[in-house]
This record gives sequence, C-alpha cells and structure tokens, in this order.
Amino acid sequence: MNFLLIFSMFIIPLAWTPGPVNITLSAVGIQSGFRKSIPLIAGINIAFLTQAFGVGIGLKSLFAAYPLLMELIRYLGILYLLLLAWKIVKMKVGEGAVALGFWNGFALSMLNPKVWMTLIVMYAQFSEEGQTLSGIVLLSVLALGYFLVGNTAWAIFGASLRRWVENERFFFIQKIVFSLLLVGVAVYMFFA
Repeated sequence: MNFLLIFSMFIIPLAWTPGPVNITLSAVGIQSGFRKSIPLIAGINIAFLTQAFGVGIGLKSLFAAYPLLMELIRYLGILYLLLLAWKIVKMKVGEGAVALGFWNGFALSMLNPKVWMTLIVMYAQFSEEGQTLSGIVLLSVLALGYFLVGNTAWAIFGASLRRWVENERFFFIQKIVFSLLLVGVAVYMFFA
C-alpha cells in the first residue's frame, strides 16, 4: 500500500478528532474569532513540530527508560486542562475578551499526553522511515501538516458559531459544554 495513504489513515483520526487542543480551539474561535485564534494555533503547531523532532531523534528512548516522565507530563497536562476549562468558563466577548495566545498553545501541546503518545506510536509504526534524519523530517512535517489542517478547521468551526455568541444564553451554554468536555478529558486522563 502507498505510504502516504497508510500514514493518512493513521494520523487523520488522531489529528482531526476532538481532544484537548481541538476543543480549546473551538472555544477560542467562538469567543474571539478565527483571526485571534492564529497565535494559539501557531503555538500549538510549533510545539508539535518540536515534539515530533524530539521524539524522532530520541525522546522515545528517554520516555521508555524513565516512564515517570510520561506520568509527570500526564499530571501536568491534567492540571493545565483544568486551568483551560476554568479560563473558558470565564471567557467574555468584546472588550473584556482575553484570547489565549501563542504560549498557551505551546504549553497545551507540550503538556498533552495524546500528542506525545501519538508521536511515539507514529515513530514505532513507521520505524523504517524514522531511521534517518530525512525520514524524521518527513514524518514530522507530514504529521504537522495534518495537525495544522485539523487545528485550523476546529478554530474555523468555532468562529462559524460566533454569531450565536450574541445570544448570552447560547454563549453561557457553549462555555459550560466546552469546559465540561475539557474536564471530561482531564478525568479520563487521570483514570487511564
């Protein structure tokens, strides 16, 4: 089978489905619009590329040798998701709106165990391609492309719901739903 087809079948479900990053991007898209989501998207994806290269050049061995590092990332990630859920509940629209920025996105990706596990599994699944520096670059950039498309789509989805924000009840419900989704992911991560 074609490498790109197999890679796409592997990465699309991981990159385009709801998770902490995509839920946060939707909420920020609703609150601030797509344009103000761009720094968050940039932070997420620059961190992702850093993580992808890092795992490719050897962090997977470090995680295998020291499994407590993955546990630390997991628990810090849980705490960060709860903080983001709180920030979403406190979101305002208009002058009082505070958009999540580049560093929030960078931290969200770095503290997201789903990202780390995706990359570890990616390099295990495509180990032949990940043996050389050019293969690591190829896998990292391909994965980044899929994640960037998915992240952008979720922010656009959120921004498309922005007109409903004028309805205070809808905005309140949206904040609660997105916050509960993040809390649900945090609870799942805690018990997983």
